[in-house]
Amino acid sequence: MILRSFALSDIGRVRPENEDSFLCDDKQRLYVVADGIGGLPEGAQASQLAVAVLRESVEAIADPATVNYRHCLDEVNDRVFLLGQIISARHGIGTTLTGMHARNGQLHVFHVGDSALLRIRGGESAYLTTDHTLENEMRARLAAGTTPPTILAEHRNALTRCIGQPPPINGEFTVQDMQPGDRFLLCTDGVSRALRMTDIARIASEAADPESCAHHLIDFANENGGFDNATVVALFVD
Repeated sequence: MILRSFALSDIGRVRPENEDSFLCDDKQRLYVVADGIGGLPEGAQASQLAVAVLRESVEAIADPATVNYRHCLDEVNDRVFLLGQIISARHGIGTTLTGMHARNGQLHVFHVGDSALLRIRGGESAYLTTDHTLENEMRARLAAGTTPPTILAEHRNALTRCIGQPPPINGEFTVQDMQPGDRFLLCTDGVSRALRMTDIARIASEAADPESCAHHLIDFANENGGFDNATVVALFVD
């Protein structure tokens, strides 16, 4: 299979700083987005460090088939956590981290936080990650038969997991198949929450290449207010 990719990040129309970071490495076939947590100090530094350490961890392994993504995320979390103790011992620093590593016809997915991985296949779209938010955690408890506490509307998108929290980190790991024609999108929430799934699927399906797909998604997010930083890594499978 041939993979085509493109990444783009934009500050948006409201935020004073872009705290998103990304990796789009066709040589390693490694693709990542990270969104620094704005309520904590140095969100941009947190996301940049997370992406850099993740890249170092994967590149240091000679045989890609032996990559242990759980260990990689542990290393990333430890480094961000330690930096947080230096920068802000009381509050720490934090970032989301969602990525995919393509090898042997499969995508190895790792995920912490609320940046998202979406797949568009045959015109049908699907989230391949679940946001680690208070609202989703309460839903999981309800589905398990436990009555969750009431949460205020303004807290429903609060993160329950992030890179930079005290170890150990509880990441989400899956393996996804790839088929010719698939289009995978890594998006920070400045895109995934600004646009409806139907609009994201339409734009990705109609795009001739990953570059135009990323530009159109971010332009649309800004047209809808640009309330947050917006980052997209688009991966097309041929």
